[in-house]
Amino acid sequence: MHRTPQEDLLVVEALVEYHADRKDVQPERACRAWVLAKDLAASHGLEIEDALRQRTALESADE
Repeated sequence: MHRTPQEDLLVVEALVEYHADRKDVQPERACRAWVLAKDLAASHGLEIEDALRQRTALESADE
């Protein structure tokens, strides 16, 4: 199954939230989530911050 770029942005957002929620409890898993988010964002030519901004912009456009 192939995800759309918008779906990838949602996955990046979820991984970043997971990282923030788990970094004190499960630091190794949280770090892995961050690396995955970074790699996924980079696959679209984006930094994590750019991917999150685009996700927010898409969300606003849907409203």
